[in-house]
Amino acid sequence: MHVAVIPARAGSVGLPGKNQMFFDATADFIASATWFSRTIVSTDDAVVAKKARERAFELRDRPEPLAGPAVPIKAVFADVIEAMDIDDDDLLWLFYLPILHKNRADFEAAREIMEQREANSLCAFVPARTHPYSCWSFDAERGRLCQYIPNDVFRRQDMAPAWSHHHYVACFRASALASLNNELIGPRTYPYFLDAAAAAPLIEVDTPEDLARWQARQAEPSQS
Repeated sequence: MHVAVIPARAGSVGLPGKNQMFFDATADFIASATWFSRTIVSTDDAVVAKKARERAFELRDRPEPLAGPAVPIKAVFADVIEAMDIDDDDLLWLFYLPILHKNRADFEAAREIMEQREANSLCAFVPARTHPYSCWSFDAERGRLCQYIPNDVFRRQDMAPAWSHHHYVACFRASALASLNNELIGPRTYPYFLDAAAAAPLIEVDTPEDLARWQARQAEPSQS
C-alpha cells in the first residue's frame, strides 16, 4: 500500500502560514495520483487540519513535542507509524508542502522502482552546488583553516561526482525506518538522480525571497 504523508506544523518563522498557503497544490497532486491508498496529514495547525478534513484525508494530531522547528522528520514519521495503523510493508511517501514543483513522471518512476526492485527506501539526489572537496571550516580559537575532506585536487574535472539529497521525491517501507537517518536516508537507499535541468525548478519556498524566485520562475514563458 502506498501512503502519502504530509507533515505540516503550524509554526514557520521564515514564511508565516506557508503550509496553509501551499497545502492545496500538494493535495491536488496526491489526489490526482490514483495509486495512493491513504493520505495522512500530521499537523498541529487548525487551518491545515480543516483543509485535510474537507478532502477526507486522515489526520494525525501532532503531539506538541514534535511540533518544534528542531524535530527531525524521522521522528514525525515514527509517530505516524505508531499512531495510524501502518503495516510494516506499507510504502510511505514524504510530501513537503514548500516543495511546489512536481513532475508526475518522477513519481511514477520512483513508484516503479519501489515496487519492482523491492527497494526499502528511495530519495532524490541533485548535483551538489559546491563540491565537498572545496569546503573548509575555520577554527577561530586556533586561527586555523581545515578542509572538511582533506585533498590536494586542483582541477575541477578531477573531482569525483558529488550529490546532495533532496526530499522532492522520498519514500520508504515502514519496516525500514529504523535503518534510516534523521533525513530518511540509509546505506541501501536507492538514489534517484536528477540532472541539473531537472533540479532547476526545485525551489523550497521557506522565505519571502524563495517565494519571489518561485513566482518569477512560474512567470517565465517556458514555464507556462
